[in-house]
Amino acid sequence: MDLSLEIFLKIIYALGIGVLIGLERSLIPPFSATCEPDETGIKSNGAQPAPPEPPDTLLGVRTFSILSLGGFSAALVGSAYPLVAPVIIAGLIVFIIAMYFHSKQEDPGITTEIAAVVCCGLGMLCHTNPHAAGVLALLITVLLALKRFMAKALMQLKRVELTDTLKFLAIILIVLPLLPNRALDPYGAFNPYKVMFLVILISGISFVGYFLTKFLGAEKGLGLTGLFGGLTSSTAVTAAMATQAKQAPGLTTACAFATIIANATMFCRVLVVVAILDWTLMTHLVWSIGTMTVAATIAVIFLWLRSKNNSSDGKSDASREISLENPFSLGPAIKFSLFFVLILFVAKIAKIYLGDKGLYLASLVSGLADVDAITLSIAEQTKAVALTHAVGAVGITIAVVANSIVKSGIAVYSGGWRFGSLVGAILLGATGAGLGVLLIF
Repeated sequence: MDLSLEIFLKIIYALGIGVLIGLERSLIPPFSATCEPDETGIKSNGAQPAPPEPPDTLLGVRTFSILSLGGFSAALVGSAYPLVAPVIIAGLIVFIIAMYFHSKQEDPGITTEIAAVVCCGLGMLCHTNPHAAGVLALLITVLLALKRFMAKALMQLKRVELTDTLKFLAIILIVLPLLPNRALDPYGAFNPYKVMFLVILISGISFVGYFLTKFLGAEKGLGLTGLFGGLTSSTAVTAAMATQAKQAPGLTTACAFATIIANATMFCRVLVVVAILDWTLMTHLVWSIGTMTVAATIAVIFLWLRSKNNSSDGKSDASREISLENPFSLGPAIKFSLFFVLILFVAKIAKIYLGDKGLYLASLVSGLADVDAITLSIAEQTKAVALTHAVGAVGITIAVVANSIVKSGIAVYSGGWRFGSLVGAILLGATGAGLGVLLIF
């Protein structure tokens, strides 16, 4: 068999996999307690700390590279002689077992030995699917490198967090697929599948926010929750943060911070969607939605500084003083979903009786339940020259304002007056300013 370019690239893949896993397994551990330097970086006896010795292990970069290349060679020969590959793998397993019993007194772990067998298997896979082998090698290396993080996380993990995770997965994988994905009422407002999906979305945001808060602290964790949650549903983030603020009053400012971040992200998302569909409409809309974004950003900075000042004064160190509740709670999510269905039902009834008499009324009614639908509808109409860009910009702005009014009500209803008044004042102030700017210009 000639050495073609294809075979050569597969050999490179196999070699790279061995080097990648071998490097991770050969990393030198940090200084031990006996050779820790002091604050000046010099050992207590005045001498510079000697670099640590390489780990005393039989499996390093060279060994893993040879194992991967050996696996590829076995697969290459096995294409002509099928019994070669199983014999080589069996011999490798016997060798690894013997090596483990030889060194188990020094290192009772078996992860490196298992990684060696897998590395050989990945080398064999390079013969038929090198790209898949490369992806698997990367995932395995990441898992191996996460040893310390996983050990730390497991030390902090509670039994209730594990059971709640299983409940959450059971609802996603078992309950949701069993629900009918169609409206059960004549107005098309109650769809069990969509209602449960909304429950999962709200619970999922709370679930992610719980663990981000647990490991990163309240400000960072909830801030990231708001940022990424705002890309999907700022309404769901508002409901989730309201529930969190009501359960832990000390997190009110941090939850408001996350809620406003989510809504600022929603404002940006509306602009991006409109820009993709109709650039001219975006140039008209940027005055109102841009003003809302700037106002919300200023509020985010204010809330962040307020949270930091409270923490520095010892009034509300959320990351230390707050006792987090269970990560998964269906009750608040179901309550909000039923409230949302009620709003949607009212919006559907209003549409039936209002018809298409006025775009502004339609925008107001649609915005009570959702911003995206009316935004897409108006952008398509302006692009088809069925609607002027100025009227379309006002319609979308009205929908955003109406949606913010609903979210302010959700914040008061689910989070209490303290949280709701703070969030409502910011949202209504930002959206009111945007609407005013649009009407003026």
